[in-house]
Amino acid sequence: MIAGVVFGIFFVLLNMASQNARFWPIISTRITSIVFLILIATFLCKQRIPERGILPFVALSGVLDTGGNTFFVLAGQFGRMDIAAVLSSLYPAATVLLAWFILKERAAPIQIVGIATALFAIMLIVI
Repeated sequence: MIAGVVFGIFFVLLNMASQNARFWPIISTRITSIVFLILIATFLCKQRIPERGILPFVALSGVLDTGGNTFFVLAGQFGRMDIAAVLSSLYPAATVLLAWFILKERAAPIQIVGIATALFAIMLIVI
């Protein structure tokens, strides 16, 4: 629940900030997240560098995340914010589904309920 609220606040603030600044909010959030992760790794003294075979997936994850935020900003400036809000709300469900499909992880019952609830909510929004 807390993560959902924080995601919602992030997207609202991203939309508000991007009205005049275009893509600077995306650049600043990406730089902030990288610095934050470096600080956490430094203070925890656990230098975990991903294996060489995983690095392309790590890079792809960053590119897709930044691309998603960019399209969200563009939707807020030029498109329909209602559709962008619904699609961005599926972000956690997509992560769980990709973990299930690619990593063969099993979804916990509460995750399945969350995905079903999100899909039901989208159906209600569309109607």
